[in-house]
Amino acid sequence: MTGEAQARLRDLARQAAVAVQADPHDEASEFWGSGLLIAPHWVLTCAHVLMRRDSSGRRRWVGGGAVGVRIAGRLFAGRAVYALPHPESMAVWDRDDERGADLAPDLALIRLTEEAPHSCAWLSDRAVPPVSSQVAAYGWRRPAGDRPLGEQAELEAWDGTCTVPGNDRLDVFRLGPDSEIPDGVSGGLVVDLAHGRVVGVVKARRRSRDGGKAVLLTALRDLAASEPLVPELAPGPDPYQELVRAHDLWHYQQQRPRPEARATWIDVQGRLSDVIGEWSPFDRAKALGLLAALPPPRGGGVVQRLVERVLGPGTVRDPLPVAWRDGHGLLYEPEDGKQLLAFLIYLVLVADEVSGQDPDRAAELKEWALDRGLALPAADRTRLVELARSATASATAHSSVLVALAPVVWEENRPVRFRWEIQLVHAPDHRQIAEVCDERDGVAFDEAVRQVQAPLAIALDRADESGSPAAVEIALPVHHFDTRAHLWTPGRRRAYAPARPMGARRPVVVRDVERVPPPVEWLGRWAHVAGLAGLKPLPLNVIDRSPGYELLRGAPAEAVPVLCGPVGQGEGLLTMVDALDAGHGLALWRTADHPPDACGPDCVAFRREADALLAGVGAAADLPEAVRKLRAYGYDARPERGWVEDLVLLYDDAHLPLPGLTG
Repeated sequence: MTGEAQARLRDLARQAAVAVQADPHDEASEFWGSGLLIAPHWVLTCAHVLMRRDSSGRRRWVGGGAVGVRIAGRLFAGRAVYALPHPESMAVWDRDDERGADLAPDLALIRLTEEAPHSCAWLSDRAVPPVSSQVAAYGWRRPAGDRPLGEQAELEAWDGTCTVPGNDRLDVFRLGPDSEIPDGVSGGLVVDLAHGRVVGVVKARRRSRDGGKAVLLTALRDLAASEPLVPELAPGPDPYQELVRAHDLWHYQQQRPRPEARATWIDVQGRLSDVIGEWSPFDRAKALGLLAALPPPRGGGVVQRLVERVLGPGTVRDPLPVAWRDGHGLLYEPEDGKQLLAFLIYLVLVADEVSGQDPDRAAELKEWALDRGLALPAADRTRLVELARSATASATAHSSVLVALAPVVWEENRPVRFRWEIQLVHAPDHRQIAEVCDERDGVAFDEAVRQVQAPLAIALDRADESGSPAAVEIALPVHHFDTRAHLWTPGRRRAYAPARPMGARRPVVVRDVERVPPPVEWLGRWAHVAGLAGLKPLPLNVIDRSPGYELLRGAPAEAVPVLCGPVGQGEGLLTMVDALDAGHGLALWRTADHPPDACGPDCVAFRREADALLAGVGAAADLPEAVRKLRAYGYDARPERGWVEDLVLLYDDAHLPLPGLTG
């Protein structure tokens, strides 16, 4: 790094560091902490900066009104629009107790409510903190020594060099004991001086010791599930997407020809000796600017899917990428060393992904990527063009997720221990094992259900396609067909509203985990039902074994068994076994308790609803989505249609039999 470039980088970092004060109209108002400018009108700080003690000594949220943001010596008004976590979750936190450092992720966003000319820091697009001795923290602090109250506004800029010894958890990294971080710097920026990028937000100093902690910028991705504190100031339905797009567009515009332009963050990055590789900071600025002009991804797993097409299956792990720039940040170190090719393939794939939404901007991105590819070796140029031609067809493929709970231990003719496996199903012949149970002898069923929730959430993120949440197949032994997996809520929940059940968002169906390989009855019946234009109910009773295997085997191809009670035990279990043995791949039933002696009004109502459901679908393939719509409507209209919580669908496609499981 030249001395001039280093001086300019430090100057840019200081310009981006702001002070947060209690009153935007009082120069002498209380100083609360630091922040950094990240996009036009937006300041990032720590949530705890906006918590202060009241007269009783309790810490309370004080960010509910106007706050002051000091930029270049002037005070401007702002409002806290987001806090992670929500202020109610921070009420018991005490900053003087070092356990307060566990507050997570401890970020807040302030929107300037009056015009203020300002710069923006350049935020790293990478998901990992640097391991570098060239890291500096920037912020503001109270003046040293005692000063009259009227001089309280004379804050002092502070910066200090630190190392990064390692991570404390996924979104927090440690600042080494090279600098004593003073009170007031919380919310300031941490800059990787070797690469000219902001990598985190100062979170805490260590009591009576040097060093501290910082929040990784990936924690901002939690904004998607955060309720705005001031809805009218929220940037849109997905604040993270809007913020990073505004950030990248601002920096892109700074690189375009402008009168009296000074050296920018990108210019400085281009002069740093540690910034090496085929993909220059100027390439990055152009790419991120073009990506920011596109519509954001329409599904949770879109970015991951495209990155894994570049780097290979299973190469993307937590924290999962959600914005186009997040995917870009995963491509700096491809295993084959072909950095330029990796970035260009990704850009072409993104362009094809959004070509139907914004064809002009998608074409601009693809054209630039192909032009930039002129610098590639001949073989790589050919590969890029071939991938560009095939990208559209690949982008239309739909993935699903298989959750299999296979019995490994039986007692008294019932399964008691299970091994589970989760697979990403990209195509019938393209399956990827996402995670498996690590207990050789299996676990109890309830424990298996608990264990699959977290990996299932990750698998769904990876499988979701643009605008179409992935379907879920739950493969179980018949004894556990009554499992209401459609009511599961894997993954994060919104703090201000209950999570929508999985079955209301995506098709969720049950499969027979033991029907492998496909029996001839199943194959024959499915071949007929798959080609039919209509389905008809076949009512079955769960309190006596009726009609029996032979009659079920001879039932018309369009007949769908409908059972008005649970099928996991008693006569209902035996009847369901008969239906499976007779080759039926479709069935509907309700999991609610059935009257012991005879059908009741609920049974009659269920059969009526099942009749209407089957009459309304054009073919067997339409049934999973039709059931999903019922569940979604029932969730929104409860309790009027609460019966759909008890509805389970067997959809066991004999043409797509379950593969052998690893257990």
